[in-house]
Amino acid sequence: MKKLIALAVAALPMAAMADVTLYGTVEASIENGKALTYSGGAKKSTTRIDDTGSLIGFKGSENLGNGLKAIWQVEQALSIDGTNVNGNNTWATRDSFVGLTGNFGTVRLGKLSTYLNSDMEKFDAWIYGAGVNGATVTTANTLDGRLNNAIRYDSPNLNGFKFTAAYGFDEARATINGNRSNKAVWNLGAGYENAGYFVDAGYVRYQDADAAGSKDGNYWRLEGGYNANNLLVALAYGQSKLFTNSTVNSTKAKEAALTVGYTMGALTPKFTYAHVWDTKTNGVKADDGINQYVIGVDYALSKRTTAYTSFGYVKHDNIIVAGTDERKERTLAVGVQHKF
Repeated sequence: MKKLIALAVAALPMAAMADVTLYGTVEASIENGKALTYSGGAKKSTTRIDDTGSLIGFKGSENLGNGLKAIWQVEQALSIDGTNVNGNNTWATRDSFVGLTGNFGTVRLGKLSTYLNSDMEKFDAWIYGAGVNGATVTTANTLDGRLNNAIRYDSPNLNGFKFTAAYGFDEARATINGNRSNKAVWNLGAGYENAGYFVDAGYVRYQDADAAGSKDGNYWRLEGGYNANNLLVALAYGQSKLFTNSTVNSTKAKEAALTVGYTMGALTPKFTYAHVWDTKTNGVKADDGINQYVIGVDYALSKRTTAYTSFGYVKHDNIIVAGTDERKERTLAVGVQHKF
């Protein structure tokens, strides 16, 4: 990774001539909190330095004439705290693609975000890492992601309306129970925005998601609200049907979240409430509902640098770990984010 970055920096003079843009975010926080460990027993309060989403990317375009452009991007996550979590600090870990854009819309090939990940999540307006000082109890935190081996189409803006279709190919096509599986992923998304009011819907379908490779899982979410004139009000509701632990058992879940924020000069205080209802596995309800509260404030030091503090609190309906009541989680964080 160090050699790649050194090579990229050395090539910057030529990159500027070739219409290449270098961009990124560097951010980290100091956190104190207590989080659950479902297999390792109760966890005491800890303090740590946490990278909260640093990244670096390169992108560019070429005008091909008649309103058509070639576009490309290579983007990767960074872990500036030195932990290299989830394989960060390697190449092209985030949206990386080549494509064409024009009056017809945009078509891209590569590793691509779903519509829920790239165009939604206004209710999760927080800077956070591994703590609970963001909307972490919703499945958006784990399911809003990227599709490998993907193709994605984005429509042009049609008087405030837009739509997206994406498909992630299953190139392995493993044989399960004598049948060739196809664990491809479909994603559809649509949205409308006018005068600050917005509404978005996203749907993801996971083909052959169970252990037998015969049943599909899915996840969808609807969001709406207002984001203009210094005010953010975002409401989200989602449902999922997933197959966990490689079993034939399906788990159904539903969740909702509300976020309110208001900018006053350089300060933006925010609040989020999220709720996850008891899940159902093969129709049997579990006592595992969750309530989460997050409160904090961002302070704009400049157009590109933000200092922030946030506190998140989570209460689980019923979790006992190692004989100890571990139903509560909390995280207090103070951090800085810089964009370039």
